[in-house]
Amino acid sequence: MRFGSPPTEEMIREWRKQRKDLIKPDKIKKTLCSCALKWPKLEEYVKNWIIGHRKNGIAVSTKMILIEVRRLAIEMSITDFAGTTSWCESFMRRSGLCVHTKTIIVQKLPCEYERKIIEFHKYVINMRKKLCFEIGQFSGFL
Repeated sequence: MRFGSPPTEEMIREWRKQRKDLIKPDKIKKTLCSCALKWPKLEEYVKNWIIGHRKNGIAVSTKMILIEVRRLAIEMSITDFAGTTSWCESFMRRSGLCVHTKTIIVQKLPCEYERKIIEFHKYVINMRKKLCFEIGQFSGFL
């Protein structure tokens, strides 16, 4: 099986220059590409905007990010910015962000739930004694 053309001398020289980076790469970063950001101020503002909203307890979706970044791009007179979902995903990965979902308790427990649990256990124990069942036969209930 062949994996493309063999390495050239130029490639080998580049690999030797990047030896430290190639031996111990960053676990998050998949490549050694370090392209300069095209809109660093825009990305910094959006990152701070997301963090600020999250601190205030406001959930931020990718749609909200795209709306805000497009608005900001117009405000900053950036004409060559499309603000696509792939840009948003790349931006979030670069910035170490992810989409969060807020955890909520859907159903609150009744105020007397501990007493009811104890009553249920007593009922099961009494029924076991009354009907002469072994504890192993109640494994699914207790």
